[in-house]
Amino acid sequence: MIGIELRFLAGRFHGTGWHQAHNEGIPEWPPSPWRVLRALVSAAYAEDLSPADVEPLMEKLRCLPRYQLPLAVDAHTRHYMPDTDDASHKKTKVFDAFVAVEGGAQDPQPITIAWGADLTADERSLLERLCRRVSYLGRAESWAEISAVDVAGAEGPWDCWPDERAQGVSATTLLALTAAEELARWAKDQPVPKKGRDVPRTLWDVLTFDGERYRQEGWSSVPGTHLVRYVFAKRPFRRSSIPISRRRTSTRPTVARFAIRSTVLPRLHDAVILGERLRVSAMSQSKKVSGSARVVFSGHGESASDHQHAMYLSSSEDPANAEIGFIDHFLIAARSGFDEEDILALQRLRRLWGRGGHDLDLILVGLGKFADFGGLISPRTSLLAESRIWESVTPFVPTRHPKKVRGARVDTIEDQLRRGCKQLTGVAPVEIAPVGDRVEWSRFRRQRLNGDGRRGPDGAFGARLIFERPVRGPIAIGYGAHFGLGLFAAVHEER
Repeated sequence: MIGIELRFLAGRFHGTGWHQAHNEGIPEWPPSPWRVLRALVSAAYAEDLSPADVEPLMEKLRCLPRYQLPLAVDAHTRHYMPDTDDASHKKTKVFDAFVAVEGGAQDPQPITIAWGADLTADERSLLERLCRRVSYLGRAESWAEISAVDVAGAEGPWDCWPDERAQGVSATTLLALTAAEELARWAKDQPVPKKGRDVPRTLWDVLTFDGERYRQEGWSSVPGTHLVRYVFAKRPFRRSSIPISRRRTSTRPTVARFAIRSTVLPRLHDAVILGERLRVSAMSQSKKVSGSARVVFSGHGESASDHQHAMYLSSSEDPANAEIGFIDHFLIAARSGFDEEDILALQRLRRLWGRGGHDLDLILVGLGKFADFGGLISPRTSLLAESRIWESVTPFVPTRHPKKVRGARVDTIEDQLRRGCKQLTGVAPVEIAPVGDRVEWSRFRRQRLNGDGRRGPDGAFGARLIFERPVRGPIAIGYGAHFGLGLFAAVHEER
């Protein structure tokens, strides 16, 4: 068998399948037989070769090839392009779909495309010449390096091959050439036009059929081609890449950090409502991945005092946003950690819908341990820092009513803060002092829209906690703690 070895020098293949609209954002994978042969024909024109020299080689490569594929990830970018024909220069959203291949630009791994054909020495030399001339495949930014190779045997192993019958497997459709006999029968039935160009009747006519002619003459498909079903030995794309902290360890990540993109950023006063919306979205994606919402996201079946399931926390990491009380990041933190299915659900979490404010686009910008993202200096977050001193970011709402029992005060705000810290971090603060303005704390939303939860008096309290030794965040205690209430941030120790 003869084949070609194809490397995308930038680590990306930009191309849209024939049956897909460009703005669907779905890339073609692997590169179709039609696309590959057209690139070779373009190289023949660049080499100033005549059709008579090249067409016999193209005839031998007309059969359907098989593929050996590197690991790959599908993705796209979005651009807003001004319409120069519109007086107001209205901007149109344009998708650029691409496939990122293993190794990236540093060491792109090859695609092997093989045909069941035997070439003469002259044809092999011609193929090598054409391959050397190809500089890109697909859109012009898909820089490529192609070389001719010998492929041993048709047995494989192959990652993608033509199969119209196999069921229960990943599959795609690729544009390929029809058999010579079929093209001849079709061309025989076509009348010779009185005006304009003749219909394509030879392989060279088909391979040089351009887009301008396709549009001007109103064709519904390229003559001499058809869509072929190709199946994959395994799923063609890996799960989307996840940004992992450089301090990555073999243990399970415990925090996912999301940036918020919105016309209007949400306010910290609405943290508990946003936490609820974030939990609903995470549970929905978990259900799609696992069939049911995982305990780490829902907390169902876990003791209320364990605090191992996810906390949905609002964060103002830009000092300017923090100054005026806007949220620019979300943290989903779980002391029990996230496994592979949980991570896939987090990847799918891209938008918050529903009541409680504007729709928010989310971007997963980090996945790691608490220590990976915690710190007192931006861009690290003080919610995950390590410190002896912590101060309220959102108000503490008590879960029990303070009262007197036999003349002694029990379940005071200080008692509940100590108990909550002990349950969450394993240590209680040695000193607690009020902080902030009670009127300002009362402006926060302090009631969940849905669900229950033990709740004491309708109060809002801010506190400064001082521990004997530094403790690691997150620290969120009291009613609504898993949704962003009772949240504390580390502060610098006073010297």
